[in-house]
Amino acid sequence: MKKIESNHFVNHLYIKKQMSRKKTIMIFHGWGSSVHNYKRPAENLSTLGFKIIVPEIIFHDSRSKFENHFLKEVTQKYFWKTIFRSIDEASLLFEELGILKEDTILMGISMGGFIANGIYANGQNFAGLVNINGSGSFLLSEKIFRQNDHRPRLSIAETKEINIYNPIDKIACPSPILLMHGEQDTIVSIEGQKDYFNFLTESDTVHDVIFNIYKNVNHSFSEEMMENLKQWLVKKF
Repeated sequence: MKKIESNHFVNHLYIKKQMSRKKTIMIFHGWGSSVHNYKRPAENLSTLGFKIIVPEIIFHDSRSKFENHFLKEVTQKYFWKTIFRSIDEASLLFEELGILKEDTILMGISMGGFIANGIYANGQNFAGLVNINGSGSFLLSEKIFRQNDHRPRLSIAETKEINIYNPIDKIACPSPILLMHGEQDTIVSIEGQKDYFNFLTESDTVHDVIFNIYKNVNHSFSEEMMENLKQWLVKKF
């Protein structure tokens, strides 16, 4: 593992001696997690011949990390701020790393799935997208979050802000998409993935999307998910 530092970002690079596939997988981690928690899956995927990059996300690791991400007031105030900031700074991240978007597979788990999906929806030339236990339907997911927390409904201004970034109704590029979700997820409802999948399958541009649902799996990235992910990557790239 090698750490790459630039003017704005700290990124963790995983690469085997022989990079047999000319693609980079960029992995965005979940809320309250860390790049260090992704060492094992990153190294696992790198054995397939991909270059793996795990960028540090705002409010995590060395980037103004909170003491406790899981305080309700912290999560409610900064969850979407983190997602939106990460989407906004994606172009600069790619520019500083010197990586071509068309050679990059965006991947994210939980909050990282939201981020990867949002970046993917803003560009038309990424190699692919993997969203694991996240959502590509931002507005629906926030409505569910608020229902579960017994919070007030979204204001008009809040709705408009989310829809600026919402992948729903944005033209998706025709590259391969893999959606994976635990059916029993109590943290990020599977309904957001279902809604995005329905949007994609009704689109005229997307013809290569797979949605795998895992019974008896909560908000976790299971061994079966990893094996299915590796099979998909080998087949598509």
